[in-house]
Amino acid sequence: MPSNYDSRSRGRPLGITILCLLGFLGVFFSFFGMLGVVGRGGPYTVVGLVGLALVVGKGVVLVGLWSLQEWGYKWGIRLYALAAVLDLVTLSILSLIIDVLIVAYIASKADHFR
Repeated sequence: MPSNYDSRSRGRPLGITILCLLGFLGVFFSFFGMLGVVGRGGPYTVVGLVGLALVVGKGVVLVGLWSLQEWGYKWGIRLYALAAVLDLVTLSILSLIIDVLIVAYIASKADHFR
């Protein structure tokens, strides 16, 4: 007998919760780090402002993942896939593996997002 149990009614998956909590922690520290880069002045100001925009964008995506919004799912996949490409370009193998696993995990939980 098929179940009428909606997977979204189970709430947020534990992995999404952990990903968001660690992500929020990273956003917090990155935000202040980028403020320090902006404060150095000169060409660092532009780099710092771009970094701040990316940090704020990641925070917004994490809010979407936390609240299981469909846009959070779509942008979360894009954000971590972009991070994986950048990891590949910079030959950061451990970060590449982590970002690919995050993309795969988020994709595996697609049925939880409205």
